[in-house]
Amino acid sequence: MRKTNFFIGVVLFFALGILVMGHGSPAVAQNIELKLAHFMPTMHIQHRTSFVPFSNKIAEITGGKLTIKIYPGGTLGNPRTMVDAISKGITDIGFVLPEMVPGRFPRSSVFELPLIFENSVHLTKVMYDLYERYFMEDFKAFKVLWFNSSPVNQLHTIKKPVLKVADFKGLRIRSSSQIESQLIKNLGGNPVGIPISELSVALQKGVVDAALTPFAALKSFKLIDLTKHITEINNSASLMLYLMNKKKWNSLPDYAKKAIDQVANRDFGLKAAGFYVQEDIDMIKLAKEKGIQIHKLSEAQMTEMESRTSGLRKNWVNKYQKRFASQEILDALLASAKANR
Repeated sequence: MRKTNFFIGVVLFFALGILVMGHGSPAVAQNIELKLAHFMPTMHIQHRTSFVPFSNKIAEITGGKLTIKIYPGGTLGNPRTMVDAISKGITDIGFVLPEMVPGRFPRSSVFELPLIFENSVHLTKVMYDLYERYFMEDFKAFKVLWFNSSPVNQLHTIKKPVLKVADFKGLRIRSSSQIESQLIKNLGGNPVGIPISELSVALQKGVVDAALTPFAALKSFKLIDLTKHITEINNSASLMLYLMNKKKWNSLPDYAKKAIDQVANRDFGLKAAGFYVQEDIDMIKLAKEKGIQIHKLSEAQMTEMESRTSGLRKNWVNKYQKRFASQEILDALLASAKANR
């Protein structure tokens, strides 16, 4: 009798354990934490106005069942390794600058061409306008969350102003990309490739005379006491992507996918880009208060600049024409840029 009772007790014990686990496991499965990685400091405008609001909104609309943990400062990937970090699942979501991983997103490299966009909102509108037709193929290995853009680069000089194309001749100008270096050469300047983090020291020591960089660099990279003149040429901006590991995306329950899609949309991308436009406005005001002179080239001079650099567009078309319809993409980009001004 005792053996029988003992056996029944054991059976009930394990049955109860299975029952508890059966009831408990769905509750555990419903609480999900995703990793979001980027390589900027927490004081950066992107962290404050994009990543934190995105994380907070996701937690709010899911009642805390889905949370986003942010890993800033390059802890899970830097600009050159972030794409692989997302692909390999080191992070679930990551911030990507396509120009930092040449060849990975060839169609989207058309956004690196100069003298097309007026500001970050302008570029972002064009990307959303053309994404499904021309650029989706670049990102098929990922779940795309949203797009936006950095501010456009302007010419900062520490001695004399640049008021016409001829003034570029002989200037040593900090460059951040191959296309930018070629543009500087076409205008008669000498490109110098140095990291933005070293720009302030390079200007102080006379390694470079000028830099193509956004207004925000005045504060972010301590150029405010070095720059004497800024010439607004709206050279180029950097397309920004927010990508998610596709396997992780596919594993999410419907409520989590719905929440992410509800937050990470076109409006969110445009709003994020709008913060950069406002930052430009704020930096222009600060520059004027500091006595920095801001100049604009005449329409005739801008036309000459475009003429001197038009070969960059031809080079891009020729580089990719055997892989995809590069001329069609460029034409669509220019048409959309004109329509979305």
